[in-house]
Amino acid sequence: LNHQMNKTLESIAQAIFKQWFVDFEFPGYEKTKIVDGLPEGWCQGALGDIVIIESGKRPGEKSEIKTHDLNVPLIGASSVMGFVKDALYKEPILIIGRVGTHGIVQRVTGPSFPSDNTLVIKSKYFEYTYQILKTIDYDSLNVGTTQPLITQTTIKKYDILIPSDDVLRKFETCISELFNKIVANNQESESLIEIRDSLLPRLMSGKIRIN
Repeated sequence: LNHQMNKTLESIAQAIFKQWFVDFEFPGYEKTKIVDGLPEGWCQGALGDIVIIESGKRPGEKSEIKTHDLNVPLIGASSVMGFVKDALYKEPILIIGRVGTHGIVQRVTGPSFPSDNTLVIKSKYFEYTYQILKTIDYDSLNVGTTQPLITQTTIKKYDILIPSDDVLRKFETCISELFNKIVANNQESESLIEIRDSLLPRLMSGKIRIN
């Protein structure tokens, strides 16, 4: 049920993004002038105008499973690859693949260690940037010859629409509430998984019996 709810919440966020920034039906649009085909105060720009992009790092000691000392997620181009001791980032970040797998956008809100095959993206317009990254055709940005490769420069130069600061701040507030619910659902699911994994072996061994 949590997975289904999260898909619905993601779809709602995408629908709001389209309504505001594709159809131009954002709060107050009726009173906004259109100048050169764009709402007044909006402009065309590049992704690098609103984000900071860095490359991940190669980890040292790591573990495939979470331990007491190695408990920070090591994040690859598509998923968590293992766990390390120290975090590279503690703030919310967005992660995309740099080498190999492309097209998966990962949202990370807790301590993390992005691997060296990723690009790390930070922005005060976190939710808007996330939706932009979800629309990019990464195959068209590939500059690799032997294997897929996306560079920081290529991503920074990607053309985007930059709405007014007021509209962006309203979008951040609106969409962050949806994703806060998604985070809560994921945390609940993780707790249920831990309980299941703890109880199931004891039920199968007969240490716990259910009348």
